[in-house]
Amino acid sequence: MLATDPRAPDRAPPDEVVRAAFHELHGRRLHGFGLLLTLGDRRATSRLVGGALAAGVERAGHLRHPERAAAWLRARVVRDAGRVGVARHRVGDRTGLADLGADAAVVAGLAALDRRERAAVIASAIERLDARDVSAIVDRDGRSLERLMQQARARYVAAYDASADDDPPIDGPLAARLHEIAQRAMG
Repeated sequence: MLATDPRAPDRAPPDEVVRAAFHELHGRRLHGFGLLLTLGDRRATSRLVGGALAAGVERAGHLRHPERAAAWLRARVVRDAGRVGVARHRVGDRTGLADLGADAAVVAGLAALDRRERAAVIASAIERLDARDVSAIVDRDGRSLERLMQQARARYVAAYDASADDDPPIDGPLAARLHEIAQRAMG
């Protein structure tokens, strides 16, 4: 076999290389996004993220910029979550969220939000994606995006504040970031 033959034993076929690179670059963070979006539903997260990554690999040629690809993948997860009816208030396996550092108050804050609000808060406040990417993820822009973000923050803070004393806080980077956001919003 020639060294350039994709079937050569020492070389993976190009689509496998793209798939592996795409999963390596986006898989872990997208899974965290999905887990927060589904409120810890590991089964739904696995289906949603797997589907988005598979579709992303198919579009890899168009998704060359990593941040735009990240936004596209998250938009796909949000859209598909609506199609499969990811529950608004039903919290899945709490241990998955606790592993991310989410305590009961954080979970209550996220559970108070609808799917798009939750996606916007996760993308902007936790993942710190820029407004252009958040806009693509939640399919809103301009004033519509601003209203969505204001409403989401207000609802998150109200639910967070109402349950903040229910459980002792869990230490972790996610919890710290969301606590910081809640404090800023209340301040």
